[in-house]
Amino acid sequence: MKSQIVTMKYAFIAALLFSPICLFAQAEVDATKHEKVKVIRLDAKHYLPDGAPLLRLSGIKVIVLCADTSKLGYVQKGMANKAVRAVPDKPYTPYLQDFVNEVFGGVYVASGRRMLWVIKDLRINEATQDMQEHAFVRLKADAYLPVNNSDTPAYRLLAAFDRVFVKSGGNLANKHDEQIAEAIQQFYLSCEDAAGVYSSDTPLTEAVIVAKALEPFKAPIYHDTAYKEGVYKTYQEFLADAPSITHVEIEKKKGQEKAVYAVSGDMVRKEVTEMWGVCYKGVLYKYDDHELIPIARQGNTFIVSRYLRDLNSQKTFIFWEGMASVLAGGVPGSDGSTGMHLARWVPEAAEYGAAATTVDVESGELVF
Repeated sequence: MKSQIVTMKYAFIAALLFSPICLFAQAEVDATKHEKVKVIRLDAKHYLPDGAPLLRLSGIKVIVLCADTSKLGYVQKGMANKAVRAVPDKPYTPYLQDFVNEVFGGVYVASGRRMLWVIKDLRINEATQDMQEHAFVRLKADAYLPVNNSDTPAYRLLAAFDRVFVKSGGNLANKHDEQIAEAIQQFYLSCEDAAGVYSSDTPLTEAVIVAKALEPFKAPIYHDTAYKEGVYKTYQEFLADAPSITHVEIEKKKGQEKAVYAVSGDMVRKEVTEMWGVCYKGVLYKYDDHELIPIARQGNTFIVSRYLRDLNSQKTFIFWEGMASVLAGGVPGSDGSTGMHLARWVPEAAEYGAAATTVDVESGELVF
C-alpha cells in the first residue's frame, strides 16, 4: 500500500512536470530563483487564561540574546523539498516583543510586576522521512521576576525553559508560526506553574542578567580572526582556541570518513579517534561519526557551512531518482534519507530525521 502511494505521488508529479501548467510555473520559478528565504510571520491570538492568572504582571520585556539572529532556521520548499533559510518578517526583538504584547496583553494589570524573558535560542527546522513531513521548534529561555516594583529592580530567576516541539503532517512550512506560538505559550505556562517558587534566591539587576547570558561569547574562538592549527580534544579547548595537539595530518578513508593523526617531533604518527574537532589549513571541523564536518562562524554561532549545499544536492538526487524510477514503471527505491549528519543531541528531533545545522553554544554538540 505504501509503495502504491509513493508511486502515485511521483506519477502525479511526472505528469505535472510535462504539462503546460508546469512549464508556466517553471518560468515563474526561473524569474524568482534569486529568492533564498522563507519569511515567517507571527499572527497573534489573545491568550485566555483558565481561571485567574497566578502571576500579576504589568508586562513582559523580551530580551533576545540568541547566538544567531539572522534567521530562525531552515524550512523545506518546492516539490523536491529543498531547504531554504527561514527569517522573521521584522527585526528579531520586535518580532518577539510585539507578538508577546499582543498575545498576553489581556492578562496585564497596572499594579503587577514586569517580568523579563531572556530568549537564548529559538530555532525551527523540517525534515521528510518515510514520505511524511516533520517540523521542529526549539525554545530556550529564562524568566525573571522583580523582587519589587522600583524603577531599577533586582530580579530573581523564576523559570528556565528548554523544550523541543515536533509536529508531523503536511504543508508544515506554512505552520511554523503556530509552532512558535505554542512554544511561547508553553513557556508562559511554565512561568505560571513556577509562581512563588523561584529557581534562584540571588537577586540580579537586568544588566547583570544580560552580562551573564553573554559571557560564553567572550571566549577567544568568537574573536580570533585566524584559528590555531591542531586537534581540539574537548569543546573547552575549541572555545579557548587552544588545541592540545598542534601537529596533525589528515587522510581520507572510505566514503566520507577521515583519519586524523597526531605527528610527533620525530615524525611518528598516531591516529586520534577521540576529539571535539580540528583546525586544518585554516578551516574548522567538527568531528562526528568518523567524519570531519566543516563549520564556520556566523555572528555568535558556528554553523555547518555546507549544510544547504549538501542537503539540497542530496534532495535533488533523491527526487529525480524517484522520478526516473516511476517513468521506467517501477517504485522509487529511496527511503528519503538525506545522508546528512543527524542532530543526535536532540533525540526527539533526530528520531524524525532532523539534520545537524549548528553547534550548540552551551554544549558544543550539533543541533538542528
